[in-house]
Amino acid sequence: MVESIKNMMNRVDIQRSRVADTQTSTTAPAKAATPSAPNSSVEKGMVSQKVVAQLAKQPPVNSEAVSRIKQAISQGKYPIDVDQITDALMDAYRDLKS
Repeated sequence: MVESIKNMMNRVDIQRSRVADTQTSTTAPAKAATPSAPNSSVEKGMVSQKVVAQLAKQPPVNSEAVSRIKQAISQGKYPIDVDQITDALMDAYRDLKS
């Protein structure tokens, strides 16, 4: 479970970088096509709306894995390692502080 949380945070970071890459790659050709880009803020707004719509189509959560975990918890077969959970929480706390 702890690893799942860390992986989820990594996926969020990856998605943020993809959004930045998408915005960079989609706005670069538009700027090259028009020497003076007076509508660059409009283009960025349109790009960000497209990116948001694309991210909304696919949630960052693996619903298959969530259902497997829910089933294991309901059956009492999900192992819980309290030490691993506390270590991961402390790591996350330290990351947020720095």
